[in-house]
Amino acid sequence: MPVPLYFFSDIAWDESDAVLASTGSAIYGDILRECVACGSENLRFWRRKRYQYTLDSSVETFHIWRCSDCGTGFLNRPPHADWLKTIYQYSGQALTEPVTVADILAREAKFPNITVDAARMARDADRYNSSGNKRALDIGSGFGFYTQALRREGYRTVSINPGRYENAVFKELNGDEPIPLMFDSFQDSEPYGVVMMSQVLEHLLGPEQAIRKVSGLLAPGGVLACAVPNFESFNVKLLGTQDNACLWVPEHVNYFTEKGLRLLLEHNGLKVVKMEQTTRIQPKALAKRIKAGQMLSSFLESLVINLQKPFSQVVNSLGMGTYISVYAVKS
Repeated sequence: MPVPLYFFSDIAWDESDAVLASTGSAIYGDILRECVACGSENLRFWRRKRYQYTLDSSVETFHIWRCSDCGTGFLNRPPHADWLKTIYQYSGQALTEPVTVADILAREAKFPNITVDAARMARDADRYNSSGNKRALDIGSGFGFYTQALRREGYRTVSINPGRYENAVFKELNGDEPIPLMFDSFQDSEPYGVVMMSQVLEHLLGPEQAIRKVSGLLAPGGVLACAVPNFESFNVKLLGTQDNACLWVPEHVNYFTEKGLRLLLEHNGLKVVKMEQTTRIQPKALAKRIKAGQMLSSFLESLVINLQKPFSQVVNSLGMGTYISVYAVKS
């Protein structure tokens, strides 16, 4: 019998309270006793993860818990909202200094990634939008590629993002600026036909409140297009807490499974009409992880490029893709 890739400890609530409380109350939020996706109280401690965000910060230990019913993971205790805001006012993508449009476009030209996902998700969102409403809200708009893709599909867009580094690139790329707000502060009385949330929900301390708010912003027949890292991905199973794509702390506070994500959406008035997985590996990722020399690095980069498509098809079909994309319609 193969060794299970996931395991749980049998820490009881009274014992875990003491463990979690020892992390300090100044920068951490409250202890969570319910799953952030399905609301179950059947929770177990999963693993600890230590991570140093910048060279000027101290190393902190984060406790990851997991729901035994839907498999969703989350930080417990999560970072306090004020702590996250100090990070997101600059960047939601781990940027520690400004970048230029030229930098971002050069990166995309070398390894098309965000632009590919933006075009795919905007196209599919428009396909499932039966509201007749051509307004779109781009939450956590990043560098602006999703807003750009939505506009190509004929939508009038509103974009929100607190990160000043991304917003500067957005303005140069699109000619206007996002509203510099966290989603919990955003208000609008006019409905939307599409709400885009790509790589956002894993960052939010209250995912259920966020989805309930999204549902209220959508017109009947409107669609939420959402993408999140997959907690059941090949990377997480192989690397455990050494994975930083899904388990990127403290920014990622939630780690979703397909089951948990579906329950979260359907509990808040949205019907899932499509769910898929995607995997795209940076050509240099393997060489960097094993710190290979120049000749071996070139070989490994070529290997990743050549095996990218068949490998992605296999892991996606097994439910172990890197990311989950879901489209959910408001009844």
